[in-house]
Amino acid sequence: MDNNQMAMQQPSNGLQETEEASNVNRNRKWHKRQTKKLGLIVGCSALVIVLMLVIAYIVTSQPQRVAKVAPNPVAKLPPSESKLQQFRRAAVCTDAVICSEVGRDILAKNGTAMDAAIAALFCNGVVNCQSMGLGGGFLMTVYQRSTKRAFTLDAREAAPAEATEELYSTPNLSKQGALAIAVPGELLGYWEAHKRFGNLSWSDVIMPTIKICRDGYKMTLHQSDSLKLKEKHVMNDTYLNSIFVDPDTGKLHKEGTLIKNTKLCDTLQEIADSGGDSMYKGNLARKLAKDIQDIGGKVSEKDLSDYKVRWLDPVSTTLHGGETVYTVPPPGSGVLLSLILNILDHYQINEKSMSTLQDSITTYHRITEAFKFAFARRGELGDTDFVSINDLLSNLTSKEYAKELKSKIEDDGTSQDPSHYGAVKISTEDHGTAHISVLAENGDAVSVTSSVNLYFGAGIASQSTGIILNSGMDDFSFPKFPNAFQLPPSEANRLAPGKKSMSSMVPSVVVDSNGDVRLVIGASGGSKILTATALVIMRHLWFGETIKEAVDAARFHHQLYPMQLSYEFGVLQQVLDGLEKIGHKTDRYRERGSIICAIAKLGASLFANADFRKGGEVYGL
Repeated sequence: MDNNQMAMQQPSNGLQETEEASNVNRNRKWHKRQTKKLGLIVGCSALVIVLMLVIAYIVTSQPQRVAKVAPNPVAKLPPSESKLQQFRRAAVCTDAVICSEVGRDILAKNGTAMDAAIAALFCNGVVNCQSMGLGGGFLMTVYQRSTKRAFTLDAREAAPAEATEELYSTPNLSKQGALAIAVPGELLGYWEAHKRFGNLSWSDVIMPTIKICRDGYKMTLHQSDSLKLKEKHVMNDTYLNSIFVDPDTGKLHKEGTLIKNTKLCDTLQEIADSGGDSMYKGNLARKLAKDIQDIGGKVSEKDLSDYKVRWLDPVSTTLHGGETVYTVPPPGSGVLLSLILNILDHYQINEKSMSTLQDSITTYHRITEAFKFAFARRGELGDTDFVSINDLLSNLTSKEYAKELKSKIEDDGTSQDPSHYGAVKISTEDHGTAHISVLAENGDAVSVTSSVNLYFGAGIASQSTGIILNSGMDDFSFPKFPNAFQLPPSEANRLAPGKKSMSSMVPSVVVDSNGDVRLVIGASGGSKILTATALVIMRHLWFGETIKEAVDAARFHHQLYPMQLSYEFGVLQQVLDGLEKIGHKTDRYRERGSIICAIAKLGASLFANADFRKGGEVYGL
């Protein structure tokens, strides 16, 4: 290669090196730019994540601040907005305003206390169908002033003939669905009670409810809340869906919506025309049984025709003030109400028992211990047609046994051991209900508690009749299902064909030493029925509170399992501190709890109050 050629190549090599250097620089700059971009992306992403975390914190913490639990009060709460009503002649208390009006109007037409009670029950079964109705059952206490006698009627649901424990492989089968349905006793109970104590014609008692049903009723807040709790079941049942779901939005109807159950209205008309036994024989019975069996239920036409209500002798006890309490025997829990009152009656409790803080703590403690002793024996109770418990019932209602239990209560201590209170079996937790109290001008009284068990019963309505069907099978004890307390379920309350399950219902009438009605009372609210009723009776008769003050007062509850004292907002913190020092474990419950409907007679005046916790009203003459 000559020099010229070399000279020509050298610039070429220099250019190549320059280009390579340039490429390297470009690559470095590109990498720097990419690194900056990546850093920017990472930084932005981190910022977004931080912002999202901050937003999430704000969103999630805000409801907690809104729903922050208020501290227990240290001073007595002001009265609720419910009205203390006063009447001269008669009164009707229900948890649905329109139904109290219906009962009052029946009394004004010369209807008896029973006429008014049945009319109000029919009405409540339409407007409070989530809690009671023709597909359920009831317990009733009746007082007849002319004879000074009390009667009780058992119209609880009964197990179908084909029902066996083996059918219930999981606990939920007794709560929801076709197998949860027991034979309803509601309507036959109305029919038999009306035949014995009614005055107006059968159709006259039903017609006001048929009109309400045809016109429609406005959904209450309580029914709206119940729908939300049972939304899944209501959505899944074709008929319930057609009544309670807005077809345009696919969402549950809201409070204030006009509700019409057309098929139920037709059923009520058939019952008015054909009689109260028409659901147990004939066309209506065939339709109802077919609807249940078509979805796999066990209630048959024969179960309906075989069903019987029972008139039973009341449980009664006389207190130190001369008042006699009449209430229901098993399958109700009247013997336990009697036991609680008898234990505490030995303390001669009066208004001075709450005069100081220490007196209040001691009284609350004694009442709580009485509750525990009562619930300890509940697991031994059952349908007396199936279990022999006469000796037990005599013992539980005796003053001597109550005095023996009272002697076991120590004012400065409590036990966390259920066996200390005599518990050997665990009872079944029961559920919501509705209650009606009536006092007529002639001095007769009716106290009745009705239920379809869980809200909307089994979550099923009869497609041809519009009747919401109960979940009564869930009130039986099932030995195969373990419980959290490691105690065997109640043998006395085990399922058997035709048997009626235990209930906390205690519809009661209290009369004075002259035989005049002093108090008509009962409650809804599952297991808290028993303790709520006992508390209001004590507050009114012994503490000297008006019936409104007694109903308004914050309640507390102990059912032994779990081993804790449950209480409502309103129990003073100082009292709770004192109870905890004695050894009680306390826990405030958030749900509505129990609902009382009570009528009190003082001299020539009647005073009545519908519990503010649910609403409702009292009407009278």
